[in-house]
Amino acid sequence: MNANRAGNLLRAKFYVCPLCGNVIHATGEASISCCGIALPVLEVENAVDGRIPAAPESAAAADPSVHLPRVEVADGEVYLAMEHPMGKDHFISFMAYVTTDQVFFRKLYPEQTADARFPYRGPGTIFAYCNRHGLFACRTPRVQRKSTVQLV
Repeated sequence: MNANRAGNLLRAKFYVCPLCGNVIHATGEASISCCGIALPVLEVENAVDGRIPAAPESAAAADPSVHLPRVEVADGEVYLAMEHPMGKDHFISFMAYVTTDQVFFRKLYPEQTADARFPYRGPGTIFAYCNRHGLFACRTPRVQRKSTVQLV
């Protein structure tokens, strides 16, 4: 694991303003304020002993109370989808895919579907933020690499 403390994307932190809904991403903890309020770093609600769990193996295996998207990796893309209310008072505000060197982010709004599609860039962490229940995360599923055969 990369032990670099400055600018390490594996230490991604998110902040959300409760007044205007601004979402801020930082590569580590920071003192951030918005609308005159100091924002606390979002803690991952489903972490176990500080560790982020693997993605559910199927939609049926997913616990809806944990707010984890179904994660599919195919054709060079990561597809995220959730069965979650998307009303004006309760919705998924954003989904993100963070790898060792890139952050992919999709802001969601009420009345949209809770899904996102990102280019697959290797193992990473998926984040989903519910405006009522907080930030949830899982690791991307492992993908079998295609073996190449050289013909002589």
